[in-house]
Amino acid sequence: MARRVRSVSLHTMTIDPLTAERTASRRGRARAGRLGEIVADLRLLGPRTWLRAALLAPVVALIIAVPADLIDNPVFGRPIPPKPIDYGILAVTAALIGLILAIRPEPSAATERQETRTLWGGAVSFLAVGCPVCNQAVVALVGTSGALSWWSPVQPIVGLVAVGLLVWTLSLRLRTYRLTACPLPGSSSEPVGVGRSGAADPD
Repeated sequence: MARRVRSVSLHTMTIDPLTAERTASRRGRARAGRLGEIVADLRLLGPRTWLRAALLAPVVALIIAVPADLIDNPVFGRPIPPKPIDYGILAVTAALIGLILAIRPEPSAATERQETRTLWGGAVSFLAVGCPVCNQAVVALVGTSGALSWWSPVQPIVGLVAVGLLVWTLSLRLRTYRLTACPLPGSSSEPVGVGRSGAADPD
């Protein structure tokens, strides 16, 4: 009985690294597949969608940057100067929000949820780039010194959370757009949003 237990344990120890490697490989392929799907869906977008995104992204950046005083203005101020990473987070999140809002699939409950997640992504982004001691909720919880020693170092991580949420929302938005804009196999009628050439029309 003891020999059998030892043999099972040895077998388990031998196979565990292989199982972990296979699991990691499958996860890596899944991530690469999702990234490839996003890139393929982005290619479906027409020039008007990209134009809308290019126009919306600066507006979103201003909505976040002015209250956070990333752009000097006479209305808002911050005693703690912004960090270089704040501008990077602002640029990425503004571009993602602009692109999500520029993509216009058929309205549905799914698109409403996506827009809600987009708003949450913008709010989290604002928390990530805002002045650490200007957040009254944080100051009330941990004080000014706690905001500087605890909240400020965490803000870049919060920014990555905002980027992750927006990338996930973008993938859902693109999938919704593809399902409503691309023809179904065997369909005889031309779907809404697809031109004669087969390219997806953004409107």
